[in-house]
Amino acid sequence: MTAKAGWITFEISHKLTALLYFAVFCVLYGFFMDDLSIVHANELIEASYSLSINEMRVIALACTKYDSRKSNFGEIEINVSEFAESFSLKNKRIYGDLRDAVKGIMRKPIKLHDQENNEIIELAWITRSRYSARESGSYISMKFSPEIEPYLFELKDRFTKINFEYAAKLNTPFSFRLYQWLKKSENMRKNKNGNAVIVEIGINWMKERSQFGNYKKWGDIKDRVILPAIEQINSKTDISVVWEGVKKGRSVHAVKFSYVVEVATFAKPIRPRLYRRPKVLKGSHEEGEWMRKNLSLLLSYRDELKKYDAFEKLDIKDLERIAEYSSIFDREIHESALKEISERRAKKTKVAS
Repeated sequence: MTAKAGWITFEISHKLTALLYFAVFCVLYGFFMDDLSIVHANELIEASYSLSINEMRVIALACTKYDSRKSNFGEIEINVSEFAESFSLKNKRIYGDLRDAVKGIMRKPIKLHDQENNEIIELAWITRSRYSARESGSYISMKFSPEIEPYLFELKDRFTKINFEYAAKLNTPFSFRLYQWLKKSENMRKNKNGNAVIVEIGINWMKERSQFGNYKKWGDIKDRVILPAIEQINSKTDISVVWEGVKKGRSVHAVKFSYVVEVATFAKPIRPRLYRRPKVLKGSHEEGEWMRKNLSLLLSYRDELKKYDAFEKLDIKDLERIAEYSSIFDREIHESALKEISERRAKKTKVAS
């Protein structure tokens, strides 16, 4: 064998070994990510608190570092690279974000609702924190407060366990809270209906617990809070949710959520956000371009849904949009959308009667 051939053989062997190590790492990392969980007492899940998404991420990651069946073992350390990798973060100030998140958590209490005594009990999440920005690896260290220990440690019953892999993909505080509330109902017999889990949650209850903003109108709450959270949960977690507003008189006072646990091997596609209608004349070229772009988004989304599940259907409002947008571009798509709208409405009317 020539020296050149020997070198080539060594290079190939070296690269194959490196690839093998990398593959093993990926498998093990995926295994450990799947195995990580967040366990909170149900009282804590139903508590009121307002944390930013990074603050929630710190709490979530810290909760994967201990066994909830055992006692509090003291300080928990989170390093910057671990935090970035766990939540797929790529910005350049992750240490600053991590440090600021811990500072924020120390300033924000939890409010527990004692229904029996009609009391609000305020507790601190953590009582101590340390930060270090060093060359060998920046990190933060934190210790949960003694008052919150009964809701995180030595848990025997009345708790909810969620998979960290799914929770880590949610990037708004409300989507995380809603996911916890829904999963809490999964093992409650009163919420079961066949394979589905059904739970009704009051709007004021959700607002008080998650403190999601000063939205007062149902339309704003639906568009800015409920819908974005449902889209994330459906596309990034193990459950598929449908919902409807529950009226009391003329106003919506609660939301009824129904969900099933998915067993699909890939995520359900998320509905794209459509382009806003430009302030142009009706029938203008600019309006036509806006319609064409939105039509393309909706048709692509419909195709992705079909690939995910052959029985999945677009919301009827989106079908109406397809019918409107395609009316001047594609007669076949236009007529097909109108036909499906008519059939679905007829079926709904028949069921209602």
